[in-house]
Amino acid sequence: MRQTLLHGLFPQVRAEILRLLFTNPRTELYVRELARLSGLSLQTVQDELAKLEAARLIVSQSNGYHRFYRADSKHPLYATLRKLVVRASSRAKPQPKARGQRRARARRSKDQ
Repeated sequence: MRQTLLHGLFPQVRAEILRLLFTNPRTELYVRELARLSGLSLQTVQDELAKLEAARLIVSQSNGYHRFYRADSKHPLYATLRKLVVRASSRAKPQPKARGQRRARARRSKDQ
């Protein structure tokens, strides 16, 4: 799984669920689809969906067989959160520099 800035802002599970639901706002996905697309376990996805639904960031509906989830476009923070998710999921997560990396680079440049 590609690490993005979104993963730096949120825990991995929440980042993946937000990415899947907010980058395609009109798309409704059911739990097993979200688990498959995110690579996360079914229980983990169910737990996170419950938290996001309790916060009213997402809404769900059932067709009697599956429960479908989508971003709640009526939430006051929807537009802001969607922009954040879309922008952050398209940018790679900054990697911390390894200790001594500057020194190693300086030594290499001296040797050349």
